[in-house]
Amino acid sequence: MLRIFDLRIVRQFMVMLRFWRAYISIIAPFALLPIPFQTDDPAIQKALWCGYTILLCAVYWVCECLPLAITSLIPVVVLPLAGVISTNEVCKNYLKGTNMMFLAGLIMAVAVEHCGLHKRLALNIIKALGVSRARLMLGFMMCSMFLSMWISNTAATAMMVPIVDAIHAATHDNQDIEEDEKGGKRRRNEDEEATGESSKNILLLACAYASNIGGTGVITGSPPNLVVLSSLTDLLKKTNSTSIGQPMSYATWMAFNVPLMFVNTIMAWGVLLALDNYRSRNCRKATAEDNEKIKNILEKKRRELGSISLHELQVLVLFILLVLLWFFQQPYFITGWADFFKKVPVASATPAVFIVWLLFLLPAKPNLSNPSEALLDWNTVARRLPWGVILLLGGGFALADATEKSGLSALLAATLSRSLSGMGDWQLNLLITFLTTFVTEIASNTACANILVPILMELSIGMCLNPIYMMLAAAICCSYAFMLPIATAPNAIVFSNSSLKTIDMIKIGFVMNILCIFTTNIAINSWGVPLFELGSYPLWADNANPLCLNTTLVSTTTSIPSPLIN
Repeated sequence: MLRIFDLRIVRQFMVMLRFWRAYISIIAPFALLPIPFQTDDPAIQKALWCGYTILLCAVYWVCECLPLAITSLIPVVVLPLAGVISTNEVCKNYLKGTNMMFLAGLIMAVAVEHCGLHKRLALNIIKALGVSRARLMLGFMMCSMFLSMWISNTAATAMMVPIVDAIHAATHDNQDIEEDEKGGKRRRNEDEEATGESSKNILLLACAYASNIGGTGVITGSPPNLVVLSSLTDLLKKTNSTSIGQPMSYATWMAFNVPLMFVNTIMAWGVLLALDNYRSRNCRKATAEDNEKIKNILEKKRRELGSISLHELQVLVLFILLVLLWFFQQPYFITGWADFFKKVPVASATPAVFIVWLLFLLPAKPNLSNPSEALLDWNTVARRLPWGVILLLGGGFALADATEKSGLSALLAATLSRSLSGMGDWQLNLLITFLTTFVTEIASNTACANILVPILMELSIGMCLNPIYMMLAAAICCSYAFMLPIATAPNAIVFSNSSLKTIDMIKIGFVMNILCIFTTNIAINSWGVPLFELGSYPLWADNANPLCLNTTLVSTTTSIPSPLIN
């Protein structure tokens, strides 16, 4: 009896040994924690925190508790929170702080795609909004818009294409036979088939347009957004104004861009719906049977996903936690959590890397008999992560830095200032956003932002304007590329999966470009003014141009409300 009992203990011990890496992952950070508290001397304590970080990384590396690459990111979390060195000082040894935040955001997006959470969200959003033609289009657009805020615009659009194809096949089957008014049978004529194909094309365009617009909603939604944040950070360093704090936060970006994003999406929905109604004016309207088919398709796809798994639930919680950490980092309207770390600045890359750390640490299917795979594995990240975008962003930052240090941005800004000196500020901004929107149709939106934003920053300082005024508007317009298939990846995807001609996209896209330019300018001249204090030259930019010191710019009434005049 004793031997049987002993065998059970041994077996249980052997089962527990399978989790030895998990135990070390949890115990090591706490076991090493006494090290930095050996003294009250701040200078020595800082050195001991550094030693703590080195030992923790060494333990994780030797025991392979996490993928080696993920362990290498631990200093981005520990060193800033411990007050050793700032987030940007840590990240510049890997990537620029802004690049690191973007990389971590992309890994979070890969985790969402890996567990299939994005599909569940998409199908529930579409079903909730209804299956009539207008509501179905709105559902696809809202879903594409929301997903592209958090995952890549390409992935958001690519996910929608099969659903659009399935719905089109069910409601516009070439072989469907209908009853005519006299009760006889007839096949759909060529005009109706062409109209059905046109409706599919418009639905695909709706997904592409919403994905392009959705990328403007949050700072990490699209690379051009990060260029503004990076340029402002560089300006603060240049003017020795880092103690004032970053003039733009995750929360203020969302406060400005989320309403604008919704306005543009609803506007695009109205344009495409009007076009669809015009083209199908001579065809029969959708019947209850058609709507039922769509409901069945959506319900079938939802059943295929099954119940929400623990894997999806954990990723969802971490995703929400990351958004909250970013939003409440320094929201300005209340004290942010980053304000409690006063020794060195803590930037957005630190919470992002912390959440990524948890993705590789938490088990996807926890059980007490066998070790489980983590929520995300490195092979999946290496395969799915768009490394080219990261390099493109890094190369763009290098070009922006070279543009500023070589004096090219100052030279171009001075030339533009002389050439456009007779224009009012709102007129100048309207012209810049117009040119930016149409240039980005044939050039990379990231490249456009990296070239234009530093120049506009210099131009703003030379004209004693708040730099955010023109930088923000131009960066957003870099995402408004609706005209050409080559302009964005979402455009290319829908073009290749439709019967659209280039001229069709140009016509509709031109209208969208113009409308979005005007909505952006109205937004920056209305609620953007109090949000970013655009009515005066800011303190954090004073040192860049002493001539503008304490300059207050008075609002005037124009055809577009303008808070800024020379």
